[in-house]
Amino acid sequence: MEKALNTNHQPTAGGSSATKKAVAKGNGQAGVPALDSAALERDAGAGLSNVTAQDLTIPRLKALMAQSHECNKTKTQYVEGAQPGMILNTVTQELYNGNEGATVIPCGFVATYAEWSPIGEGSSAPEHIYSSSSDILSKTTRDPKTNKDMLPNGNYIEKNYNFLVLVLSPNEESAQEALVTFKSTGLKVGRKWNSLMKSQRMTSKDGREYNPASFALKYKLGTMQESNERGSWTTFTINLLGPIDTDKEAEFYYRARDFASQIKKGDFQIAREEEAPQISDKSSNTKETPF
Repeated sequence: MEKALNTNHQPTAGGSSATKKAVAKGNGQAGVPALDSAALERDAGAGLSNVTAQDLTIPRLKALMAQSHECNKTKTQYVEGAQPGMILNTVTQELYNGNEGATVIPCGFVATYAEWSPIGEGSSAPEHIYSSSSDILSKTTRDPKTNKDMLPNGNYIEKNYNFLVLVLSPNEESAQEALVTFKSTGLKVGRKWNSLMKSQRMTSKDGREYNPASFALKYKLGTMQESNERGSWTTFTINLLGPIDTDKEAEFYYRARDFASQIKKGDFQIAREEEAPQISDKSSNTKETPF
């Protein structure tokens, strides 16, 4: 068993005068050298040199439903204060009111296909993630009862729209990279968002109109409830807030631009979700996906 490092170590009588002098300069704990912001800046990034983008988990912004484990106090995934309709940051565990929403800056878009095992079987994550260029859909047949694209092995394919964004803190003083995924009936919201971004126009100094970068504008990501004869669920909403404030929010713009560049280079891969898209059928106690 390794011994813990004793940071309060005192130099022995035989220690060098230089060591004694350095330790004597401490102005906090007795015998501890002073620590200031300059020292922290000198050590910036130390200990993380071998960590790449592939070694990180990008937070997901998740629309919580009544059946989400994060809302169930009996589940290990329970998050204090989580309620259906809220938006959860899956890494920081920060919660956003679904009506008030979260301010996001879109930096990239990636369409994928997820292969899921039948509801109630297999793992709680997709079996595979396929790129948008995959021919996996050509290997499926549509189930007339569920409208799912079924594979011969019994699994089904689900199309996902993935938006990589900067999500601003509630006071909009800081921002963090995050992933927002739209699926099933939520795909129409994803298409709306893409259409909004493509339709935006700004005017240059010489009077020309142009389509600005996606990260030149801010959007409000909220939630709403949808339902059909098989049940109800929470889905995302998206609304345009307007352009980034070039005076007060320039830092967000440049950070978003750098993030967009990383996405374009393929530095960020869309990871598997941690929970299958399940929801309770209101006509029974079985798990079902009504959307």
